[in-house]
Amino acid sequence: MSSENTPTTTLDTVLRFDAVDLVGRTGSHRRIERTVPAPPREAGGVAMQVPEGEDIAVEAELESVVEGIYAHGTVTAHLAGECSRCLDPVEQDVAVRLDELFMFPEKVKADEKEDTTLLEADEVNLGPLVRDALAMEADERPLCREDCPGLCSQCGFRMEDDPDHHHDIIDPRFAALQGLLEDPADTQQGEEA
Repeated sequence: MSSENTPTTTLDTVLRFDAVDLVGRTGSHRRIERTVPAPPREAGGVAMQVPEGEDIAVEAELESVVEGIYAHGTVTAHLAGECSRCLDPVEQDVAVRLDELFMFPEKVKADEKEDTTLLEADEVNLGPLVRDALAMEADERPLCREDCPGLCSQCGFRMEDDPDHHHDIIDPRFAALQGLLEDPADTQQGEEA
């Protein structure tokens, strides 16, 4: 089967749960355990992401409350990326806490709808919540180690391979004086050749 015909799954589709059995039954709850494959990496996303196809495990409880459905639980995943200094691979296992109240639309005032997560068609969509929680947990500037020397700013050489690596940088204002430092014998031999 070609990958062109295979529908791509997103966290929004695989982490959507029907909550019709909880609506209007304050105090009732349901436990959810689901492991889903990570979707393709988002271009321009955070530096550390769950590699495509790796597991994202969600353990949550959906609880009916007066205002809506309260979702709380834990997401565990393995993040991968590159060191922000030397570009070596960096990995990190994370466990992130989820807490969100999916409000019944009729319980929300018109001016509060923008800042509120609404219950839509009696469904709880944990996809955006999981994606945001993992993004917030990921290091913005991951390091392979705290004292990583990084890459040479002049040529991109990996500084850990040779800590004494350097370039003699001459201030362009004094470049004309560089000729005064050369050995006159070397200059004459170069002109004769």
